[in-house]
Amino acid sequence: MLPKLYINGFSCLTGDAQPAELAAFVEVRSLRRAEQISKNALLCAYRALAQAKLDKTDHANMGISMAIGAGALASTLKFMDSIIEDGDELSSPTAFASSVHNSVSLMLSMFLHIKGPCVITGQMDASLAGAFLTAQQFLVRNMCSHVLVVLTEDINPLLIEQIQKDSKVFDPFIYQPQAPAMRLSGALVISAEPTQVTQFVLDKVQLSRIDDVTTHSQPQLPICSCAHGLLLLEKYLKENAVFSMQEQFSGSILHIEGKPYVLL
Repeated sequence: MLPKLYINGFSCLTGDAQPAELAAFVEVRSLRRAEQISKNALLCAYRALAQAKLDKTDHANMGISMAIGAGALASTLKFMDSIIEDGDELSSPTAFASSVHNSVSLMLSMFLHIKGPCVITGQMDASLAGAFLTAQQFLVRNMCSHVLVVLTEDINPLLIEQIQKDSKVFDPFIYQPQAPAMRLSGALVISAEPTQVTQFVLDKVQLSRIDDVTTHSQPQLPICSCAHGLLLLEKYLKENAVFSMQEQFSGSILHIEGKPYVLL
């Protein structure tokens, strides 16, 4: 039986992390070459870890389970452009290094000194569910005592360009194409047992597949469904009440049941 997930810290960011926000946790100059989605994920991770009241000695026994549906799209396009313009041998190594899905998790592990297991789920709309299910496996197998669950999504400039020409071209995978494009990131610190600072407990996290590819929710941002799943979870957590969250999108149903945790 899969364990319950206890949320000891949570942070969600719509838009981009600003230097002044990051300066509270890290020397900003050390991030000058980092992609924006990495900075966003790092800020959320710092904030979630601060709530969880874990110090660097705890990070050695922490894992990372990350959801990133399409990767660092801006860097991917830069890398592809460099191949087209300069050929394979002169393509940009910097853009390539930033384009791979695990570049964000590498940065998190380096800056946060996390030494436990790390898995990145790049399964488009199912990425958030995959990250939670992976975190459950980390905990049930005693691979670590805490897991940093992170989601970060980029803006796809090519996708935005096409949406401006035809708002329905990517239905049902992109929501609210008429809204301004934004990046979104979030981080949760979870454990299999409650701590003194546990805020919520998730009794169930389930992903199922169906033949119906229609979308049953109306998000307010033009983001992929795995990122919207995080926004929806944030909404329920802010309400600070028992909840049953179910989101259907492009052939998947993500079901999460949870409630505020009260320390007895």
